[in-house]
Amino acid sequence: MSKRQRTTSHRTPSNNKIIYTYGADSMTSSILCTMNIQDSVAAVESILGYTFKDKTLLEEALTHSSYTESQSYQRLEFLGDAALGNAISSFLYMAYPDLDPGRLSLLRAANISTEKLARVAVQHGLHKYVRNNAADMLSDKVREFVDVVEGEQEMVVHGGQIKAPKVLADIVESVAAAVYVDSGFNLHKMWEVIRELLEPIIMLNVLEKKPQPITMLFELCQKDAKHLEIKHCRKGNRNSASVFVDGIFIASGSSETKENAKLHAAEAALSKLTRSNSISAIVPYGNGGLNKATEIEGAKQKLHELCNKKRWPKATYKVKSEQGPAHDRRYTSSVEIDVSNNAFIVTGEERSRVKDAENSAASVMFCALQRYGLI
Repeated sequence: MSKRQRTTSHRTPSNNKIIYTYGADSMTSSILCTMNIQDSVAAVESILGYTFKDKTLLEEALTHSSYTESQSYQRLEFLGDAALGNAISSFLYMAYPDLDPGRLSLLRAANISTEKLARVAVQHGLHKYVRNNAADMLSDKVREFVDVVEGEQEMVVHGGQIKAPKVLADIVESVAAAVYVDSGFNLHKMWEVIRELLEPIIMLNVLEKKPQPITMLFELCQKDAKHLEIKHCRKGNRNSASVFVDGIFIASGSSETKENAKLHAAEAALSKLTRSNSISAIVPYGNGGLNKATEIEGAKQKLHELCNKKRWPKATYKVKSEQGPAHDRRYTSSVEIDVSNNAFIVTGEERSRVKDAENSAASVMFCALQRYGLI
């Protein structure tokens, strides 16, 4: 993995406004410190293999909104988002004349997602030429993302280890729009230039080899007539997701984003279910395998003691539903515990008292922890 780079500032010859440039280290800072916007334009033209007739368009595409001396890339980013979507749609429509709209939409989304475009910006070094006055715009999160991308050994189709900074995807969209406008709104020419950046294009064979994990999980559960539920919660700046099949905890995952947390949880669940060859090997019973006869007496207190023993955070309970008239009220409770930064959330059976509903939830939690081998 490459050495982490630092944010470097330099001053333009024309004024004293500081421009922050991401990508400089001790070996390259002397070059970047003398680079003005004309140098940046020339460098990006070389990356694109395209010479602009109106170079101010590319200057605009490389200008963040924090740099107030010039028009920012926001308008171009708006146009580029639509133009790229149109271009990739046309390409896929022609490439797969018999493919249904649903799978065409999945392919288009995979090729113009923030995750994909942000990686394009990093892989071609476009992020190094954006001028801005915000020292932290391309700071820790971007540097962390760059390090992750540089360490990836294969194409990432769905999500990644960390959230892709949107600013990186914006750069690709704004540059695409600059080419689109400069070529006289010639979509074919824009695609000819930008396609080189997007390679390798995610094609159907790749998507089928690496299908969306959540979709795969739903299909697997549907095949075995099992009920799938993916529960999400947020703890601080982390999102956690847990997969349950017929009420039984299967696996969990976490990430900075809710979407990636669910993806990681689904991937972990698929891995476990695939190793078992059958969902029924893990989830053999209806209703989660729990009924009144198997409810644990004093489960709430025992779960409290278990959390103390394991040094886990204290279990938290929440009334999920309250139904029926006042004289016959019924309650359902959930319980959540954190294990190694992963949230485990289960829901108990309906009971006439909140205390009993919480005890039922604690009993289900014991069942889930046992099945997952945590106790």
